[in-house]
Formats: sequence, C-alpha cells, structure tokens
Amino acid sequence: MIPVCVGIGAYRAGRLLGWRAPMIASAVAVLVVIEPILGVACGAVVVAGSRWRTSASATRRRGLADADVALFADLVVLGVGAGFSLRSSIEEAGTHVVEELRLEVAGLIDAMDAIGVAPALSAARGRLGELGRVTAAAALSGAPLAAAVGAYASARRHREHSAAVERARRLPVRMLLPLALLILPGFVVLAVGPAVLQSLARLGPIP
Repeated sequence: MIPVCVGIGAYRAGRLLGWRAPMIASAVAVLVVIEPILGVACGAVVVAGSRWRTSASATRRRGLADADVALFADLVVLGVGAGFSLRSSIEEAGTHVVEELRLEVAGLIDAMDAIGVAPALSAARGRLGELGRVTAAAALSGAPLAAAVGAYASARRHREHSAAVERARRLPVRMLLPLALLILPGFVVLAVGPAVLQSLARLGPIP
C-alpha cells in the first residue's frame, strides 16, 4: 500500500511542478521504496538524462542564434537597399530571426531610442557586437552601409564555414577513443572468445 501511495504522490507532485514525464518520477519513487539502491541509481540516471537534454536544447538554441546573425545582416542590407532607415531595417530584420537573437535585437532597438543609433551600435554587445561596430563605423564615416554590412555577413559566413570544416577534420580523431574503448574490445571478444573456449574445452574440466 505504501508504494502505491508514494507513486500517486510523486505523480501528482510532478504534474504540479510541470514535469514533462510525471509517470517516470512516480515509477522511480516506487522503486526507491521497494529497492532503495536500485531506485536511487535509476533516479540519478533520470536526472542526468534530463540535464543532458536541457543542456543539448540550450546548445542547439545558441547555435541557431549564432547562425542567424549572418541572415540578420543580410536582411539589414535588404532593408537599407530598399530605402528604409537603418533603425527600421534592424527592427524589421529582427522579426525574422530566432527568439534568442530577436531579444538581443529588441535590446538594441531600445538602446537606439534611448541614446541614438550610432552610440547604441557602438556599444552593442553579444552576438550583435561586431556587426554593431561595423555598422556604426560606416554610419559615422559616411561609407555605404549596405556594402559594409554585406562585407561583414560574407566574412562571418566564411568564418563559420571554416570552423565547420575544422570540426569535420577533428571528428575522426575524436572518434578514436570510443572506437578503442567500445568497439575493439567487443570485436576481440567475438573473434578470440570462441577459440579460447574451445581450447579450454579440450583441456577438460578444471578440478
């Protein structure tokens, strides 16, 4: 009766806390009551898996935001080329990027309204820092904004491509460790194991 009550309580607590899988929490709680050591081990695995998924999701969001900076720059170029002001071009371009970058664009727009376009661009930080400095320099010097921002977008894409190629080159080296620790031992056991067992069988039973 106690495991059932614990399981129901854990399930309801999971629902109240907004957990994605309250049934898993309920099963782990019941297991802790029945087999404490096994339950704690399973709970640790569940927590580690949840943290890994959260970390992977955050990493994926950051990667998408980083990749959208070049797209954002291209959209700013389109807006300026169409006759929009720099502020309007940045504001409109910000509506077409992922949420994490959109928040940075919104902060930049607020700074533009507070201290002016060029000072806000010069003071920009984060993903928009380099783009802000390039754009501010072009605006202050009178250089064509579209050319400066377009050159920045091309240079950023080139850097991202070079980084992706470098990561691909390092991949075989990074795969050596799991290959050596996981695949090769199993292959050796499968290849050598039957021969060893046959040799032991020929020696007869061990007294």
